[in-house]
Amino acid sequence: MKKKELITSIEVALKEADILKEFSKDYTEDVESAKYVLNLLREVVIKDFENINIRILRAMHDVGMSSYKDFANTKLEGAINKITSILYDEIPGYKDLEPLRMDFGQQNPI
Repeated sequence: MKKKELITSIEVALKEADILKEFSKDYTEDVESAKYVLNLLREVVIKDFENINIRILRAMHDVGMSSYKDFANTKLEGAINKITSILYDEIPGYKDLEPLRMDFGQQNPI
């Protein structure tokens, strides 16, 4: 498993998110949403990499898909893509997850 690499990649993405937020007012809301999911993912990976909450994975799937539009041509896009790549390789069924989309924050919060 690439647990250590995943944690390092998440931390890189969080740093890139802070940099992007600091230098651009256009990305503020999108960056905050991405940081929220990245922080949740980091916490659960540290605690129990084998049993990551499906809602967190679905939320990360959303962040990964929206990063192409929301963070196009930024270092944050690349960092999120690396995380997504690791999740695709390491978690069976990740690529088949349904997006969380508008379910985000509804019913059972992640």
